[in-house]
Amino acid sequence: MDTAIQLRQLTSLRVGGTPLCYFHPVDKAELIEALAECRRQELPWRVLGGGTNLLVDEGVLPYAVIHIAAPGFSSIERTEAGLRVGAGTPTAELLGYCRSEGLGGLEFLAALPGTVGGAVAGNAGAWGQEICNKLLRAWAVDREGRELLMHRSSLSFSYRCANLHGGVVTAVELELQPRDGGLVALQMGEYARRRVGRHPMAAPSAGCVFKNPPGASAGKLLDMCGMKGASVGGAQVSTGHANFIVNNGDATAHDIISLIRLMRERVRRRFGIELELEVRHWSARSRVA
Repeated sequence: MDTAIQLRQLTSLRVGGTPLCYFHPVDKAELIEALAECRRQELPWRVLGGGTNLLVDEGVLPYAVIHIAAPGFSSIERTEAGLRVGAGTPTAELLGYCRSEGLGGLEFLAALPGTVGGAVAGNAGAWGQEICNKLLRAWAVDREGRELLMHRSSLSFSYRCANLHGGVVTAVELELQPRDGGLVALQMGEYARRRVGRHPMAAPSAGCVFKNPPGASAGKLLDMCGMKGASVGGAQVSTGHANFIVNNGDATAHDIISLIRLMRERVRRRFGIELELEVRHWSARSRVA
């Protein structure tokens, strides 16, 4: 347990304050103990994966953070259907394994940052595909420290969202298909080139800020509102993609939130559409886990 770490060290946006407690369990037993400690202290808690889709307020955060990451939860094992993968496994590591072992089905995740657990929790997707369609089952620990096995049929998924019944996912099983490794690598390379060509990859960001509204593209709506390059403090809308905010080095969470409000207001005023956040906002005011 650590009470001094700042989440700006662990998030791709490079902003974020200090949680009341920080746990980085190395195995399931330590995860169960972390949850028990939160119950003893009556602390709400939140789960951190790769930190790639988070906007975290500064200051003292009124909750604990449980970090499910490598090396404790990083593993890849073959199963009859495909792979059992630890929730803390980096997505890039999983895709590298698929390339080398000739397993297809996850090529669309190429160049997507973060961890496998985070990808499942956020139902990561691209190019018309989503990871929920590859999920067979998930292993988790609930708030009381009980181990759960959840099959795909018992879980509900929507656009960039998963209902995992409040559990902390520790591993998942993904259904994959044998495929020539060269073809897997070729398709991953093509998806990666398309992503790099469209998305700002060099500056700190948290990926797409808003979900695409039905029948429209959030990025195109924002572009039509002239938002590319707009800035507040150290936060700037990417000049290459209007649905990305980048940290130019000294942005605060307040800068980013102010810019998000401006983006929303411009789209609301011109198109009558209320954009919904895709990036997850961890507020310093909320005590809800």
